[in-house]
Amino acid sequence: MIEKIIANGLSSAAVAALDVAIKLGVDYGGCCNTEDAVEDRYHLERLSSVSDQTLIDKAVGMAQGSIFFVHGHASSFEQEKNKKTAQKLNKPFLLIDLAQEHGFLTSQRLATWIEEHQIRILHVDGEKEPANLALSAEKVGGILEATFFLTMMETGVTSPLPSIVQKERFAQPVGPPPQSIQAAIEHFEQTLSLKDKATIANMALEELISLHFTLGDYINTHFNLFTTNTQLLDDCRKLAGQKALGPKDAAAVIIKQVWQRLRDTCRIRIIK
Repeated sequence: MIEKIIANGLSSAAVAALDVAIKLGVDYGGCCNTEDAVEDRYHLERLSSVSDQTLIDKAVGMAQGSIFFVHGHASSFEQEKNKKTAQKLNKPFLLIDLAQEHGFLTSQRLATWIEEHQIRILHVDGEKEPANLALSAEKVGGILEATFFLTMMETGVTSPLPSIVQKERFAQPVGPPPQSIQAAIEHFEQTLSLKDKATIANMALEELISLHFTLGDYINTHFNLFTTNTQLLDDCRKLAGQKALGPKDAAAVIIKQVWQRLRDTCRIRIIK
């Protein structure tokens, strides 16, 4: 699983990678020249009047592996500098040509490469002026976003969500239990880890039963469905159209609604 993204300079691929890291809550950083117009929100270390090679050396050295995006061009000077630096530092290097590779298969190949080399800190760069800057950035962002989710799901989509069980051992939910299905959904959007969200989002409907002993128990324990929280139970009964719906079945209703919300936000998307 990627824990941090490293970038240098102003390539559209690097900026797209940083934007994905921010979106998904992954750590990020790197370096740039003080003269570069890089937004402060990217948290890049600014180095005074250094060469492009120095930036590459520092960024590649900070990471455990490097990928470089091109767009249908023959070998470029920038590409060769990144490749040679990675070879010099004995770091894995992967070239992705956006004119030839796109979509989910590219994300699968990248995720496999990341796992094979056990890369947790990834350096991302690309050509400074690709033929279509906006399209290239969109493709890079899509490929990387799907790759993140694939590497997070090492245990498969039927994972029993051990992380939420583990968290219960150390901390109890803060504040009163949710009083509506919408509040319950928002609770899990804030509570679940990104890996758990991706796992649930990519489950098939018939696989949700596997969450009964983890997410279901969490709901039954902390949402007070068996005791005082009749408002949430009534909301579940209205949605299900069953006046006699019990607490355990209400938990199943909540899980399905959480699943449907996460499918809109955390499902692996295929980049065409």
